[in-house]
Amino acid sequence: MKNAVLLTSMLLWSVIVFSQTESDKDYSKFRFGFNLGANYSNLKSKETLPNNAKISNGVGFSLGVFMDYSITENFIFSPKSELSFYNSSVEFSNNDNSTYEIFPISLNFMTHFVYKIGNSKVVPYFFAGPNLKMPISKKPESSSEFYTNSDFAIDFGIGLENRTKYFIFAPELKYSFGLLNINQNPTLQTLNFHNISLILNFK
Repeated sequence: MKNAVLLTSMLLWSVIVFSQTESDKDYSKFRFGFNLGANYSNLKSKETLPNNAKISNGVGFSLGVFMDYSITENFIFSPKSELSFYNSSVEFSNNDNSTYEIFPISLNFMTHFVYKIGNSKVVPYFFAGPNLKMPISKKPESSSEFYTNSDFAIDFGIGLENRTKYFIFAPELKYSFGLLNINQNPTLQTLNFHNISLILNFK
């Protein structure tokens, strides 16, 4: 975990420095940037949970780096890497009140396809693309704790690109729809992980 956080911090710093050197250029096919965001988990079960279990969802946060490649002036290919901290679990009301944490820390690899509407200084856009979520967790300390499976999700959302004198600021709202069963707890069956995020992009 510490290595992942350190690596992400170094990537963020290098992107910030590089972005500052690129900010004086008017139009480039390549743009690099970083993002910060908050997320709200939406864990769902297809089956009825045991009587002593309930789903708990909460607010987390994320940080990441990305690259924009302009295929045309309005159509952009944008691979991204994010380190996300989610706040979602299944809580059990048993003797030890155990908790099955879902994606406490996840390394996400995304490929978004972005379409911008217009060419002014303030431009709305929408995007969609695949997202691979890989949990980063230490080995469970006891047999009552379980891992989370990796997930493959489809992201879609909207954003607003604002060109300033020195950089581009682009807030966006994203929904990530998980497609796979991420459960490894034998007392449960199917768990699908979705989440909504407010992301602040700087490029």
